[in-house]
Amino acid sequence: MKPLHLILFAFSLTFLACDPQAGDDDPDLTDNFDREAMLAHWADNVIGPAVRRYDVALADLDMATTVYQANPNDEHLDSVRVRFERAYLAWQRVDLFAFRGAEDSQLRERTNTYPTDTARLLTESDANLELPSNFDVQGFPALDFLLYGTPDPETHKDRIAELVKRIQDPVTPFLLSWEGNSRDSYVENSGSSANASVDRTVNHFIFYYEKYLRAGKVGIPAGVFSSDPMPMLAEAPYHGELSKSLFLEALAASEDFFTTSPGLAEYLDVLGVERDGQPLSARIKAGFADARAAASGLDADFATQVEDDNTEMLQLYDALQRNVILLKVDMLQALNISVDYVDADGD
Repeated sequence: MKPLHLILFAFSLTFLACDPQAGDDDPDLTDNFDREAMLAHWADNVIGPAVRRYDVALADLDMATTVYQANPNDEHLDSVRVRFERAYLAWQRVDLFAFRGAEDSQLRERTNTYPTDTARLLTESDANLELPSNFDVQGFPALDFLLYGTPDPETHKDRIAELVKRIQDPVTPFLLSWEGNSRDSYVENSGSSANASVDRTVNHFIFYYEKYLRAGKVGIPAGVFSSDPMPMLAEAPYHGELSKSLFLEALAASEDFFTTSPGLAEYLDVLGVERDGQPLSARIKAGFADARAAASGLDADFATQVEDDNTEMLQLYDALQRNVILLKVDMLQALNISVDYVDADGD
């Protein structure tokens, strides 16, 4: 039998020609949903607070690394590690909003490009971290290696402190892009064009879900896009017990963004959008629940899970893929939003 993700891909071509049902007999419902109120809610109650919490977590990590740099001992190392985990988890709530103030600074690439090139990280201490070719020797993945993958992190205390400050650098301008006049221009741009805030935000949300959550955290290490599983490409492989937590936090961030009110689930309900006799919003919510259930029994270390029982990782990927179809095809058609990116991962 073919894997479910391949079957889903074949059927997705058919789904592209099918419109989700706006009720049973009324496909021409008028869109009276208050998009500006939704944008204000996203900016003020979802995105802004997530970035501020992340900024605080990074400040705590920076303080801990400064103390460790001045007085390296086991107690201070433990403090750095605890705050590293908190900041990495806080990043999962920010990553799906890495646009508007984040693209120019390449926030996502600087923060979480993995796997890290450990050989170059150890030997090229003077590497120019502004260059895209050096994204894989910085960010949380590099800290994961230096803190957990080396026999004596004290040897790298100066590099650890440098990399933490490097992660912090683009956060302030990113936060400012969600405050003041920038926030107001985002909310006021509530139309339905490709450059309008709703269209751009929803496209970035789905791109994140498809590319970074589904493929990056699960599909790539599970070997969906290669001939064999690739456990070395799992997130946070040196910590040993963090990759599942990072995935679950990212999944929760995506689910919360979809369900928050006013938001996309409510928007679909106001329009009366259904799929096969069920509210489309309910189908998507069930998809998130299915993915969470599929992940619940996995090893805390996804690299270990891939090596020990990759079938369960593939089942998680399949659960995530089902929502790709509902979000990227059904929801976008219902909201009259065009896809503004090209996914080339072969799914």
